[in-house]
Amino acid sequence: MRHTVTPFTKGLGVIALLALAVRTINAIQHRDFQVLGDAMTFHLVGQGLADGKGFVEAFPPGGPTAEHPPGLEVFLAFWDKLGANGFLAHRIILGAVGTGTVVLIGLLARRVAGDRVGLTAAAIAAVYPMLWLADASLMSETLYGFFLVSALLCALWVRDAPSWRRAAALGALIALAALTRGEALALIVLLAIPVAIASRPTWSSRAALWAATLAAFVLVLAPWTIFNLTRFDSPVLISTNSNGLFVGANCRDTYHGELIGAWRFQCYTKRRANEDEAQYFARQRRIGIDFALDHKGRWPAVVGARLGRLADVYRFDQSVFFNTAEGRPANPVRWGIRMYWVVALLALAGIVLLARRRTFGLVVLLAPIVMVVCVATVTYGGTRFRYAAEPSLVILAAVTLVAAAQRLLASAGAPRTEPAASPPASAPRA
Repeated sequence: MRHTVTPFTKGLGVIALLALAVRTINAIQHRDFQVLGDAMTFHLVGQGLADGKGFVEAFPPGGPTAEHPPGLEVFLAFWDKLGANGFLAHRIILGAVGTGTVVLIGLLARRVAGDRVGLTAAAIAAVYPMLWLADASLMSETLYGFFLVSALLCALWVRDAPSWRRAAALGALIALAALTRGEALALIVLLAIPVAIASRPTWSSRAALWAATLAAFVLVLAPWTIFNLTRFDSPVLISTNSNGLFVGANCRDTYHGELIGAWRFQCYTKRRANEDEAQYFARQRRIGIDFALDHKGRWPAVVGARLGRLADVYRFDQSVFFNTAEGRPANPVRWGIRMYWVVALLALAGIVLLARRRTFGLVVLLAPIVMVVCVATVTYGGTRFRYAAEPSLVILAAVTLVAAAQRLLASAGAPRTEPAASPPASAPRA
């Protein structure tokens, strides 16, 4: 059977080449940029895995570790075994993964609003600094983005023709995203439940569909969680660091003054001699939560600052500084944040436009946006935490741009045409 290459496919292929070129050039241009903090930990733990040491702390005391979800570390270890074990090689490889995410964004946007929106969203994603900067930072966001957008696309696939196999695929993708960044756990509620509700007519059939998603989710997640139960005295679902961040987000320095709403490593207490990693981070969580409960009067100001930092509208210079500490060069970050402001404003209009169409695609696109807002509200704000929302913002911005272009063409008397596309997410099923 012959497959016809459509204009959309050709256009998406050209955009993918552009995305790959942008990411490769950025990787080479910033090949000597400092690698610190989490990025170095990912690199060293992955290297240890490749060397057969298992999941071991990168720094003393060198015990078992689950500080981060294992996804990126396993991915880097795979390439280390193949000989691609340097920072530049990892940046180029992650740039290729980011290129795959650009293609997925184009396919998701097409599925939601047609070919033109698909190509426009992919084009924005190809050059959008908030995406390609992450691809070269050697952090987990790149792999996370690939699984996340795959899950969003799968959600619409389930909606089109619901079956337990498709629902299970959605659960597996959400689990893979969670094994790369832990907050994706929330999507089993924020994404999978709306999909089940929209895909079946009765509550019993909806529950059965969601149960299939949940079962696959648990099945993919279980080996890592069970493995952690054999290594630590305290239970670890995804990562130990998800506990520890509470003390850095809830202390005097992040409730008052210039760092309000941020996170501060200096708020951590020292590790005790008899503590393993899980016990240590669990104790940090208790200290942070106790501080938060003792300072409820500061919550409105702190949460406001967290959300301001999430949106990069509060203390711009600090945001740039924090980004440089996370592997992103300062000048591209400055331009990237400014471009994000434009994309976010266009996205707001896109939400209104899709809401008028009553498309289920909007529900899917909003799920990661709601997730990152919830995460920032209960932890702290920062550019990295917004990453999961960036693909949705790009697609919503593309909806606005295409609608504006069509209005201009219509006012100029040009005919409005739309190339053949897959059915929109709100199309009725036979």
